Amino acid sequence: MYNDNIEVIIIKKGYFKTIVLIFITILLLISIVFLTIKYLNVDNTNNLSEPTSLPEVGNQEKPEETKELSGIKIELADYRVFKIDGVPFNFVIAKIRVKSSTNSNISLEHFISDEGIKLNEVSEYVNKLEGKSYFLGRQNVVFDLISNDTTFFANIFIPILNKTANKLDVNISFDDQKLSFDLNSHLADPELLIYKADDIITDGKTYQMSVSSAFDITGDTMSQTISGVTSEYLLPSTVQVYAFNLETVSLWGDIIEIEDAQYITNDNNIFDALDSSIQSMKFSNIIGKKITDKDKGSLFFIAYNPIDNPVTYKGVLKLKVKGSDNWIVVDVDLN
Repeated sequence: MYNDNIEVIIIKKGYFKTIVLIFITILLLISIVFLTIKYLNVDNTNNLSEPTSLPEVGNQEKPEETKELSGIKIELADYRVFKIDGVPFNFVIAKIRVKSSTNSNISLEHFISDEGIKLNEVSEYVNKLEGKSYFLGRQNVVFDLISNDTTFFANIFIPILNKTANKLDVNISFDDQKLSFDLNSHLADPELLIYKADDIITDGKTYQMSVSSAFDITGDTMSQTISGVTSEYLLPSTVQVYAFNLETVSLWGDIIEIEDAQYITNDNNIFDALDSSIQSMKFSNIIGKKITDKDKGSLFFIAYNPIDNPVTYKGVLKLKVKGSDNWIVVDVDLN
């Protein structure tokens, strides 16, 4: 009887050890799977661009086009794959490191995908994305490799026509090495291409700008100038005046001008920005202002908002930069 009890205890201990080993094994397997997924599919909410601020100065001296490319080295640092419903192509945004012995001004005509797309000839794809309010500037994509530094990072845009493709290569005419992408990993969330307040907005060529959240300036003295005559701009008590501050940098001295702006609510109410004839005593209207360096100004909107029942408007701010076919869309509320 005593021996039987010993055997039962030994069996129970052995069973317990087996259960513990199985449990530990399962945990290890789960950890391995999690780490593998994390490695293959980078967190799809991660930005490729580092949190950044506007340049301290604009109107910088643009480097001359780089003629001698044999010493330029290109390395792939990171990338995101975008597969967006309703967009007739997939695409990659790739973060590359450029190494040179001097400053750089390199055309992306030297970068050609294995589908034959030159990366300097992608405007039709950019326009289709912007038509659906997806902006590559949200990830600081550029369309030329321009820098006064000898080593720098740049984000480039690579359209993919074959939406079932599993891999993509980009050949570089001056470098034997090619950029290769696994299109089933590093999948990204389309939200990464939607502008919000305080984001850095850019066309990837000529300017960067930042738009603040809306703020209420109701009660501030406003004026209107018509034919050189300035008078107070009076408003009824049932409206509120909202403002957005904009800071804009012309990178290389090009004329940057906000020629129009609208605020569109989720239920399709449209508020047009007050034109350049109207100013605030505290803030300068940026509509129509020609910027060739770094400058700031404001947009003004009037919205119905009764005192006894205040309204919060949810929607988007739209900006029209002169010379651009598409409006910039920023997701922001009026409250």
